Formats: sequence, C-alpha cells, structure tokens
Amino acid sequence: MRKISQLLSAMVYQNIVIIVAIGIIRAIFGDYGWWYNETIIEIVDPVYHTLLPVLIGYTGGKIIGGQRGAAVAAIAVFGLTLSSSLPVILGAMIVGPIAGWVIKKIDEIIIKKLPGVGYELLIGNLLAAIVAVIFTLLSFLYVGKMFSNVIEIGTDLLEYIIYSSSLPLVAIIIEPAKVLFFNNIINFGMLAPLGIQQANEIGKSIFFLLESNPGPGLGILLAYWIRTKAEQRKGAKIATSIHFLGGIHEVYFPYVLMKPRLVIALILGGVVGVITFQWFDVGLVSISSPGSIFLLIGLAPKGDMIFVFLGVLFSAFMSFIMGILLLRTVSETPTVEDTQETIVEFYQLDKNEQLPNRKNTKIVQTKLTENRNTVKEIVDPFTNIKEIYFVCEAGIGSSAMGAAMLRKKLQQANLYISVENSSMNEVPESADLIICHERLLPDIKNLLPNKSYYPLRTFTDMNVYDRLVEQLK
Repeated sequence: MRKISQLLSAMVYQNIVIIVAIGIIRAIFGDYGWWYNETIIEIVDPVYHTLLPVLIGYTGGKIIGGQRGAAVAAIAVFGLTLSSSLPVILGAMIVGPIAGWVIKKIDEIIIKKLPGVGYELLIGNLLAAIVAVIFTLLSFLYVGKMFSNVIEIGTDLLEYIIYSSSLPLVAIIIEPAKVLFFNNIINFGMLAPLGIQQANEIGKSIFFLLESNPGPGLGILLAYWIRTKAEQRKGAKIATSIHFLGGIHEVYFPYVLMKPRLVIALILGGVVGVITFQWFDVGLVSISSPGSIFLLIGLAPKGDMIFVFLGVLFSAFMSFIMGILLLRTVSETPTVEDTQETIVEFYQLDKNEQLPNRKNTKIVQTKLTENRNTVKEIVDPFTNIKEIYFVCEAGIGSSAMGAAMLRKKLQQANLYISVENSSMNEVPESADLIICHERLLPDIKNLLPNKSYYPLRTFTDMNVYDRLVEQLK
C-alpha cells in the first residue's frame, strides 16, 4: 500500500510545475482572480482536460515501465481524455502505471528470453505498439465513459464532504502521518488529485490547504521557543523561520518525535484550521509546494487571502497553547549552532559572508546515540565516495534543503563530490553514500542494501554535516 501511495505522489509532484503554473494563471485571470480575462483563462481547461492527465499518465508509465512504458501510457491516457467531458486525472493515475506494468512484463517475459540476437528492438517496439493500440481503444471506447460517470458521482460526494462537519476530523490522520514522514504521500498522492478536480469545477479547493497548512507546526516550534533557554531557544527560532517562511515542514518533525504527546497539539491545531477554512469557504487555486505562508497567500484567491491567513493563525494559536501545556520538561533540542548556518547554506550565501554579531563556534564532533537499535551511525570507511544522495519520502523539501547545505560545505572544503536529492524509490545504484532521517533508514536499507548510510536525527544539525565533510576529507 505504501509503494502504491509513493507511486501516486510521484506522478503528481514530478509534474508540480504544471499544476502551480495553471494555478497562477487562474489566480490572476480566473473567476476569483485580480484581472479576469476570458481569453487567457481558456488555457486552463485544455491543460486540466488533456495535458496534465497525459503527463501524469506518462510519468506513471515511465516509473514502472521505462521510456516505452511512458509512451504507451501517454497515448492510452490521451484516448481516455478524448472520450470524457471531465478531467480524468484520477483515471490517468490508474491507466498510466498499468500500461507501464504491462510493458515491463513483456520485457521480462518475452524480450529478454528471445533466443536470437538483433531482433529485440523490432519485436519490442511491435509488441509495445500492439499494447498501445489495445489500451488506447479500450480507454477511448469504454474506460473514459466509465470514469466520467465515476467522476460525476465523486464530485457530488466531495461537495458533501467539504461542507460536512466531519472534514476537520481528517487532521486526526494527516497531522500524525506528517510527523512520520508521510506528508508528501498524503499531499501529492491523495489530496492533490481531489484538489485538482475541485479546482477545475469551482476555481479553488480546500483540499490544497489540509496538509500544507503551516499553522500546527508553527505552534509547536513557538512552544519550544518559550519552554527552552539560551542556545536551544535560538535554534527553535531559526527552525521556525525555515518552517513558516521557507515552507520546509520537516524541520519541526524531530521536535514532535522527541515529545510524541505533542501530536495532540498538532491534531487540535489542524482541526481548528480546517474549521476556519470551512467557515469562511476558502481554498487555494493550486497545490502549495512547499507549504510556505507566502505561497499559501499567493495561491489564494484575492477574496480568500485574509481568511487563509486567519486559518493558519488560529491553528498555530491552538497548537501553541496545547504545546505549552504538554511541554512540562524539554529534552535536548537542536541549538543555534545546529541550525543557524541553515539559512546561510540554504540560500547559498558566499562562504566568506558572516551573519551579524555571529561568534566563532567550535565544531563539536557529535555522535548519534549508541543505544538506538534500529540505527547504525555510519558505515566506515568512506572510500571512493563520488555520488552522495540525500533521500526523503518524495525527494523534495527536506532532501533538497539537505543536499543544498551539504553541497555548499563540500565546495568550501574543495571536495568535488556529486550531491543530489531523491525520493526513496528513485535512488540509483550508482549512489555511494545515502543520507536520510534515521526513521527512514530501515526502509532504505531494504530498498538499497550494501550501501553506506548516514542517518540524521534532524535536518538542521549542521555539526553532523561538518563531521561528514571531515570524514570525507
């Protein structure tokens, strides 16, 4: 089930630029926009009805069945779009991977077992073309009409859910799942297709706000800021800016994992946020990625901006109050030395530039707690490291930030090592070293055994990056 969810989220986030671009066009020139323009807004429907489904299907086919799987999926989904009067994005998320899977099985069962040599390309292309014809005809004649009926029923159901009193209860699922690093799966794999469907119908969607709301996490970080002292307080303050302004929510996950009872505060904050969004009937015109307050406000229709901000503010206030009550004692948290350099590294400032009034700090060679049974510190020795991959669930957000920070530190140390970010399922075999959060390490070891791993407790602990660079030297 988890692999299916990761596949669905990958199909969406790999095409996120299209979704956001259309959202911006709708936000400016649409029914809720600043300058309504009926000519420009005509771009939106063809993208939702044809381009986006084909791209999503193409991506799903490619993930499963490679380039030929992608080509077969694309034409099959195109046939799907021709026979439906409604966007078939959900249908593309099903047809695309199935087409890719069929091509993959043909390659495994037939092509690789051919007795002769030199006919693989001919037979492979011929079989792929036959599969493409079958899938396209089925999609055009039958599947498209079936999905049209399903979408009409689903639209009525979504309308009921959106205005029902049960919608705020989704926070019971979303907030704990986010902390366990299922945030991208929920946002891209589940909520995004629903949001796209609703946005196509009414121009905006509340589903785009359910996971991306930074309010609950903001309240937790502010509670830590109040409860902690000195360096730890400064560390929480910097993490707050990365989370709220930068939209990288993963920075608050370790704070909650250190005190799991704070999940209660997150859930209550999420419930308050959804109630506020429902009360004022607000939504976003596109998915917000990352979940920065700037992007949330920017993608809200002009009449919804203030109410979206209020929803975030109210949810942060509830999470903050509950966090204060639940945080009687605070164990060790990231200090300013762990997080202060994050801003510098993330925005790629010059290596000689110093923050105002910043004191020189001694690099402390830290060590992960040895009594963690599920986590090994580092596989030594580091020899012939040429490719490093920073890995998270979806390959965006925290992994992109971590890769940027490490890349800059390696440049400062004159170490020319490739550093990339990736999702768990897309790490190439050529990766020599894999960096991830310690909670993801068991899954990554199952996917990619016999590699060198560097698990992190928090993405903003700069001392761990410093130690890695020293070892690579």
